[in-house]
Amino acid sequence: MLYNDIYLRLLETEDINERYISWFQDKSVTEYLESSNFTINESKEYLNKGKFNDEYYLFAICLTANNLHIGNIKIGPFKKKYGLSDLVTIIGDKEYWGKNVASLAIRKAVKIGFKSAKLRKFSASIDSLNKGSIKAYLKGGFIEEAEIPNYFIRKNKSELIASNKIFIGINNKEYDIDYFKNWSPINKTSNFWKYFTINEN
Repeated sequence: MLYNDIYLRLLETEDINERYISWFQDKSVTEYLESSNFTINESKEYLNKGKFNDEYYLFAICLTANNLHIGNIKIGPFKKKYGLSDLVTIIGDKEYWGKNVASLAIRKAVKIGFKSAKLRKFSASIDSLNKGSIKAYLKGGFIEEAEIPNYFIRKNKSELIASNKIFIGINNKEYDIDYFKNWSPINKTSNFWKYFTINEN
């Protein structure tokens, strides 16, 4: 079954509970993440730091049918000088892996970033072994732009395995280059929040 009815909302500190933390203690979920095993307090501090500094924003990926929070998507950190942003996606609830959720969430986040924050480009980098993530981003509209051979090294039992770093990106085809003379990232008082709360779905 494909889940084609989800929505994004800002992640709140109330969302960070034992179920949430369990995602980041699951090795299959965090296999390709740079860090894991967060505490509840550490996760709340990370969430609030992004909002306070306008560096990045975390969104909850939720099922429309029952409002179940099944993962996160992060817009940022921002490269303010260039109008760029990273985009990081994680589906923590493994029941919803392979069901179109990640690619749909990616499309929604891109729409928000381009139409509201007026970002020029989203980019992401992925381990070439992370086939599911690569597939989700490509299905979400990204294209492969570059590849660095033998970037990652991981140990599999007694064997060392090398993999490549894949760079993917998506450009805002409607951006106005003059806008970037005074561009700044999204914040709580910008049109971004108005757009998100009223028009995201």
